[in-house]
Amino acid sequence: MTNGEGSSKIDASSPYFLGPQDRPRDFITSTRLTLTNFDDWAHDVSVALKSRRKFVFVNGTINEPKPPCTTDDWETIQSMLVSWLTHTISSEVRALLPKYKNAKRLWDDLHDRFGVVDGSRIQQIKSSLRDCRQTEDISVAVYYGKLCQLWDDLDSHEPIISCNCCDKCTSGTQYAARRDSDRLHQFLLGLLPSPFSSLRSVILAQVPLPSVARAFNMISQEERVRGLDRANDSAAEVSTFNVKAPFTT
Repeated sequence: MTNGEGSSKIDASSPYFLGPQDRPRDFITSTRLTLTNFDDWAHDVSVALKSRRKFVFVNGTINEPKPPCTTDDWETIQSMLVSWLTHTISSEVRALLPKYKNAKRLWDDLHDRFGVVDGSRIQQIKSSLRDCRQTEDISVAVYYGKLCQLWDDLDSHEPIISCNCCDKCTSGTQYAARRDSDRLHQFLLGLLPSPFSSLRSVILAQVPLPSVARAFNMISQEERVRGLDRANDSAAEVSTFNVKAPFTT
């Protein structure tokens, strides 16, 4: 921190600390909030703020200054955070907002205005997962990436159930294992049927079932081999055509 009587006493590991590398007009993420992308924006901004130990100010964990942080230090932090958040908002959205001095109020207002209600968002994500399939024009990697993004979105709204009834309780672990198994089946069912039917049967026959990441690795390797074979076949066909094609003038 560079201002306030308590600034020099604030440890660099403290959320209250601001160093010379922290500037008001910093672009903490390239994602810009529009009228339709609140979830993506909120995720990227929260990651950026957590990397700077500052997300605690917008989620309400820290809501007042505590020594050695002074009132001046607190106002500096709030001004910095408001500036960072404002610079991640598109001009279209920014024009709809009043002026803010408190970062949490800005964050909460944006959530209330543009955030999708959890129930509606969960239904939207599950509908997208149901319809997510590999098509002829996309690779396994692209298809898997789409699934992972939807799964991550769903996890943020439906976190894994945990139980603290006792030290030996395994309910949370069992729930996570069932969820992972469901996702493996979902991934395999969405693959193109003809190229991967045999390998899919091999994967499902394994005991225990592999993780979905491991299954993706196996399928993508198969795809690369088949792609190489198709390339060689195409080259051979072109070579044969060039040899057999009649010479014309």
